[in-house]
Amino acid sequence: MRRHSKILFLTLTCLTGLSAFGQVDKIKAQVDSLKYLGDNAFDCNSVYWRIIAHNKDAIPYLINKISDTTVTTAKDRCKKTNLKVGDLAYLALEHIFPLPISSVAQMQFDVMEDNCQLFVWDYIETNRAKFKTQVQKWYDTNFKTYKWVKFSDKALTNCYRKNKIYGQYK
Repeated sequence: MRRHSKILFLTLTCLTGLSAFGQVDKIKAQVDSLKYLGDNAFDCNSVYWRIIAHNKDAIPYLINKISDTTVTTAKDRCKKTNLKVGDLAYLALEHIFPLPISSVAQMQFDVMEDNCQLFVWDYIETNRAKFKTQVQKWYDTNFKTYKWVKFSDKALTNCYRKNKIYGQYK
């Protein structure tokens, strides 16, 4: 009987480990698929929102993509050119935990125009590798102080609700 218990325990342990690896592979594949996003990149059914729904599990993959310069057909009203994969990764990170861009980049970005922070996209565009390193360093140093904060009902958008995203780290 004892032997059967050990076999059952080992089997369950292996299966749990495999499903965890499956989840990791799924997140990585979703983040890798950002390059295929087009004009409907921010539609509530988009993989963009499914990535955000993974919360902190998606963070390492998103940080890794910040330096990816693959051009997509996705657009953001605050950027003059089409978004790159790294831009989409940065925007997804912002939904999971707001990055204090000035602290991360060690620069002031406090000029706003039409509700857009001026020069952020210019900085990211001209400093992708550096920015990726800065985000990683900032994350490694500061994220442990962040806590999960639930959104108020008023803050829950249709996309948050549809993708079961009920808060973010702050």
